[in-house]
Amino acid sequence: MEDSMDMDVSPLRPQNYLFGCELKADKDYHFKVDNDENEHQLSLRTVSLGAGAKDELHIVEAEAMNYEGSPIKVTLATLKMSVQPTVSLGGFEITPPDVKLLSMSGKWSAPGGGNDDDEDDDDDDDFNDEETEEKMPVKKSIRDTPAKNSQKSNQNGKDSKPSTSVEDIKAKMQASIEKGGSLPKVEAKFINYVKNCFRMTDQEAIQDLWQWRKSL
Repeated sequence: MEDSMDMDVSPLRPQNYLFGCELKADKDYHFKVDNDENEHQLSLRTVSLGAGAKDELHIVEAEAMNYEGSPIKVTLATLKMSVQPTVSLGGFEITPPDVKLLSMSGKWSAPGGGNDDDEDDDDDDDFNDEETEEKMPVKKSIRDTPAKNSQKSNQNGKDSKPSTSVEDIKAKMQASIEKGGSLPKVEAKFINYVKNCFRMTDQEAIQDLWQWRKSL
């Protein structure tokens, strides 16, 4: 007799959610996610000035992690009501999603100034990040993927090392930690981090890196 409770083993599809936030000169936005094993991605679509914004330069910045795991700030858009009140970002995606958005009014200081608020600005000009999506793919199994353009075996019959060796990656991760950065604690997130940041596809090397990460 067949079991009537068949289990659905088909792959789970990513879950997409609409997202939007409002920014002011004294109000930034921190994008937070649950500390689970899912992979999260923030996809920004549009940045627009609010109806009450002044006709002066407004700067929108995002703060996230670079490939070494260190915080980095980038300018997403520079807006002015009479010239360019809205900008389409075309699906600008950030992973991992430790994101900080801010707004400033007045003169644009030198890039990388690192200030969250403009000291000379007391206005509450609004920004709207519209038509954005938070992509939250559910946990999925990791399939073995052969490395592209694999090299020939050497005289001992062992495969030569990939272009970026495990030791090089460990050294970069260690340097990032010493600079105050952090590494993912969940295996699935760590594997995704290694694949995206270091273009590593060798499953054996990735597992070696994960064992090293757990020993820290």
